[in-house]
Amino acid sequence: MEATGERQSNILVRSEMGWTKVAAWAALGTSLLFAVLNWHVCWLFRNEPQNLVVFFYPLAWLVLFFAVRTRWRLVFLLVTIPALLLVANGRWGISEMNSGAESAAFQALHQMQSSLSASRAEHHQQEYPDALPSMNLSPYAQKYYRFEYIPRRSENGEIVGYIIQATPARRDCEFHRSFTIADDGRVFWTLEPRAATLSDMHYE
Repeated sequence: MEATGERQSNILVRSEMGWTKVAAWAALGTSLLFAVLNWHVCWLFRNEPQNLVVFFYPLAWLVLFFAVRTRWRLVFLLVTIPALLLVANGRWGISEMNSGAESAAFQALHQMQSSLSASRAEHHQQEYPDALPSMNLSPYAQKYYRFEYIPRRSENGEIVGYIIQATPARRDCEFHRSFTIADDGRVFWTLEPRAATLSDMHYE
């Protein structure tokens, strides 16, 4: 009697798809999701390889989805779609995803500006050095931004000022904000596909 009841329960819940086919469809669905998110290799650029473990969750969800009958699949969808919308609106905006990289670039520019001022004071010189002093930037800043030191020379050739530009390494991965710091410490920024200039908006 118990075996009959258990079998009846399985018939009401379990789909007719075998576990091998369930696993295959789940793996295919997860692969397609990864391919979409990693368009132009942007997901791997934004994340570390070990973060691939997050794809275990959609894989597990798809295994459950294909393992149950149609009525339960509809229940899964009705529960999951609103939850995904809430998570997407609350955590996955471009601004929120880029904030860490932008903050790292901003801090790196101030680190460079401080290093240049310290180098000039150390050597008791009025002019700035020809190149940036050696310094350890955060891996985050080095990964997401490219930095360029541009000296400004006087008529007699002395370096009396400079700007340092920080431009996104991968604009095609939705990184748009560029920064430029001047020798007085002001940081300018733009969302246009170019380096920021001294005529752009700056942080107070």
